[in-house]
Amino acid sequence: MTEEAKTGGKNVVIAMDGSEHSKYAFKWFVDNCRKEDDHVYIVHAVEMNEMISSQQFSSPYSFDPDVLASILKKEKERVTQELQQYAALLTESGVDGTVKSVHTSNPGDGIVKCAAELNAAIIVTGTRGLGKIRRTLIGSTSDYILHHAHVPVMICRHPH
Repeated sequence: MTEEAKTGGKNVVIAMDGSEHSKYAFKWFVDNCRKEDDHVYIVHAVEMNEMISSQQFSSPYSFDPDVLASILKKEKERVTQELQQYAALLTESGVDGTVKSVHTSNPGDGIVKCAAELNAAIIVTGTRGLGKIRRTLIGSTSDYILHHAHVPVMICRHPH
């Protein structure tokens, strides 16, 4: 199901992970490209499998349900706090927008799918500026978005 722009402008998806790179991309878009009737969606991709796999379990097939419940509760609290910070960023910037989270094993894929569901006209993302070899070996969310999105992608590289 797609969503039409709430105010007649275009829907803009800004990928946000809380890094200085993603905050710079948000600020750059707001300062240089945003139109008053745009509706901005800050989309935060939550990697649940990474969070769970980072915990030490004696076997990949066994775990303590209480420990898992505690981990999930802490992660939910952390994500909720981040989403509240992103909502404050929208308010402080005077931007009409919505904060969304997507649960995914691949942040780039989650952003691209969310942008399609929201009928986004453009995706804005930051980049860490990895070199070609590092990007090839460890992957890059912005690279994934650029090559898989069906809408224009603006990649903002932090000047530092």
